[in-house]
Amino acid sequence: MLLQMIYSSEAAPDLVLADFEKMLAEFRVRNQARGITGMLLLVEGVFVQILEGESDRVLTLMRSLERDGRHRDMKVFYRSFVEERSFASWSMAYLSPSAEEVARWAELGGATTIQDVVASLESDPKRVESFIVNLLHSIAD
Repeated sequence: MLLQMIYSSEAAPDLVLADFEKMLAEFRVRNQARGITGMLLLVEGVFVQILEGESDRVLTLMRSLERDGRHRDMKVFYRSFVEERSFASWSMAYLSPSAEEVARWAELGGATTIQDVVASLESDPKRVESFIVNLLHSIAD
């Protein structure tokens, strides 16, 4: 079985766009080599990342990410074993949507910040499935 994990973290205040683009390219190469797929969102200085792959590989990557100084306050708010990958075609898909878009994907009417969306997803894990489906529809459009 595959492990799917979602976490949020705050981007380091000194992270600049050029560094971020380099980081994203690095993630894609490393994830492909590790057999990890996923999605990275950057919303209002907050990362929301979905990782999926063999459990030991995802957990090893998570330990490495916890030590990465390019972000802080990492919080895993969802983990589940899945039979199929949601992001099988992407070593690391990337979007930088508004908080309102993310709230729509999570089917939340009242959430106005990314922190509100993450808190809602954490408190209602059943909502994560529709969030991922709606996110995938957004990528496909």
